[in-house]
Amino acid sequence: MKTKRFSQIRKTIGSTILVAALMMLFGCREEIDTSNRYTFVGNTVASFLEEHEDLYGDFIYILKRGEKWNLMKAYGTYTCFAPTNDAIERYLKEQDSIYWDSKARHDADGKTKIKWTGITSPKLEDMSDSMCTIVAQTHILPATYLTTEMEGDIVPTMNLNDRYLTMTYGVDSLLKSILYINGAQVIAADEEVENGVVHTLSAVMNPSSETVPTIIENMKFLSIFSEALDVTGLTDKLQAYKDYSYTDGDKVTVNIYNDRFNVPYPPSRYYGFTAFVEPDSVYQAAGIYSIDDLYKQCKIWYPNATDPDFKSENNALHKFISYHLLDRKLLYSRLTCYKITCGGYFNSESVFLTRADRYDYFETMQGTLLKVIRPLSNATRGICDDGVERSYNQCIFLNYTNDPDVLSASTGAFNVTCGPRNVPVNIRVMDPSVVSSDKVKYPNFLQEALNGSIHLIDHFLVYDEDVMSGFVLNGIIRIDFSSIAPEYTNNNIRWSDGKGITFADRGDYEFYIPGTYSDRIKYNHDKARLYYLSPHNSWTNYMGDECMCIGPIDISYRLPHVPPGTYEMRFGYQGIPQRGISQFYFDDEITGIPVDLRLSARENPRVGWVSDAQTDDNGVVNDKQMKNRGFLKGSTQYNAYGHLARHEPTVIRVVLTTKYLDGGDHWFRAKNVNESDDGLDQFMHDYIEFVPVGWLRNENISLEEKRK
Repeated sequence: MKTKRFSQIRKTIGSTILVAALMMLFGCREEIDTSNRYTFVGNTVASFLEEHEDLYGDFIYILKRGEKWNLMKAYGTYTCFAPTNDAIERYLKEQDSIYWDSKARHDADGKTKIKWTGITSPKLEDMSDSMCTIVAQTHILPATYLTTEMEGDIVPTMNLNDRYLTMTYGVDSLLKSILYINGAQVIAADEEVENGVVHTLSAVMNPSSETVPTIIENMKFLSIFSEALDVTGLTDKLQAYKDYSYTDGDKVTVNIYNDRFNVPYPPSRYYGFTAFVEPDSVYQAAGIYSIDDLYKQCKIWYPNATDPDFKSENNALHKFISYHLLDRKLLYSRLTCYKITCGGYFNSESVFLTRADRYDYFETMQGTLLKVIRPLSNATRGICDDGVERSYNQCIFLNYTNDPDVLSASTGAFNVTCGPRNVPVNIRVMDPSVVSSDKVKYPNFLQEALNGSIHLIDHFLVYDEDVMSGFVLNGIIRIDFSSIAPEYTNNNIRWSDGKGITFADRGDYEFYIPGTYSDRIKYNHDKARLYYLSPHNSWTNYMGDECMCIGPIDISYRLPHVPPGTYEMRFGYQGIPQRGISQFYFDDEITGIPVDLRLSARENPRVGWVSDAQTDDNGVVNDKQMKNRGFLKGSTQYNAYGHLARHEPTVIRVVLTTKYLDGGDHWFRAKNVNESDDGLDQFMHDYIEFVPVGWLRNENISLEEKRK
């Protein structure tokens, strides 16, 4: 006997509303008998859609032509975002019109770019099989998500086109909350079936195959930046999408330090990019209305870049634009490690202190460093460029400084500059959900391109070496090893939620990283093996995750470029018996004697670790004693085993060397020199730190700041 149950509509998109009422509210032609709002146990996604063919018939046609219909019948866990017939009809007409209008303009002036949409007819039956496949795969995820499980600005699992879907929110005329997926409104939600869940959309999610430069070009309020991308030739460097020569995606390897389970290779090798873009309004507020105007200003910001050729790396405009670009795709929710969850095993808010600043550092396509931060410790409030009052701890900033002299001299909390050229710092990255809601100022805003993410910023982004060294990067520059290789981010390896990939059943998500996977990583022994372990709350690691090398351990990392200067280099790890004995190198120069990573700081007399609670001065003298031996306690910004990393004796920082860095390429290398190694030693590496020597010697820096 069949049983019935009501499907649930997410509270945040309104109380339970019948599909028929929603169709009438939004002007759709289809209606559903209210009795059909019951879901029978035993339905699949396919049978549910068939029961309501009058509403989803066109989408069923696309699923069948795109060879995804049988998938919707099969056992598994899927989320299907199903557009209505009316939505598909509108989509075909709009895309057909865009193509023919652009072609007509091209035929008339010979200059207008033809916008290939994949649709050249408003008739459903004229869609190609390949386009049906693309549209179908855009609307299916290989994992089940109820709307109650959708938080942040993206759905955590990529769709069958290997694209993330963005989420934004709004309110309707009755002030009820509305959820948008890639700009398409969810008008009915959480229809649970045996093999997943169905959400109904009022529009087709655009399966655009356009790259970052084209998406920027299509947004007319970004015209100055778009033209600058084009004339500098940087457009060409943002076109890559996928490495089709990578063929190891279906392979697994035996994890040789525990041969009870297999570990997958990365399933793909995608390229990705991030562009931080000033809208035209930012340029115009500074009197910049053309490329010539911008170039004049760039020559002030970059006086030593004297080559007049815009395509030269030593051209001022080229330097300005290239500093806005990263070689990795970073969604807004992944710019820093804040409110990130991975499956049921990791929640960043359980690892970090609530008010600990979250930051990361990325090398730009200019070859220089960019700091990204959410300053949760700073409650400063002010009026932003859009007239909205915000607190610093609610925002994400680029090139942030909390220098009191700089802040006191600013004309407002969100209008901060420093240096003789008045270079902006504390540049706010606009929240894409807020940008999307402003249809007047930012019409048809798209955050996501086929191969990257686009973020609007509220001030000019300029690299000034003196400003960066003196105000922005004048502290502990801690970089997680997983942040070094862009491939980890571009291929959903870093912070993987474990969905859509077969992992061993051992409570964590572990990838084997081939030696040829990233040019930032080099195996120095052909049998060395590197693994990336996605974050876990039960570990002691900064940002929750860790990198692990086993076998004949000998591995190198090409480090991000820091400003020229003298730095103390530190290495962060967890010392436990499974580790090895490492000899460290910097640019192939040995840095001191080998370090026994098998011992905790408490067990290693060479370290001299003493708990703060066992001292009379809160560990001040012990810090100095440890530093004289070349070691430091863990950070005060995150937890390890339920208490501060500083209080955990297995969490250790070792000083590698003090060295002048010239701003170019530098390599960190670790080699296991344990003569009794039977191939099971682990080289666990968590993070690396660059600390300016001048900052270390500054007596005005507080003890609390130096312990971070």
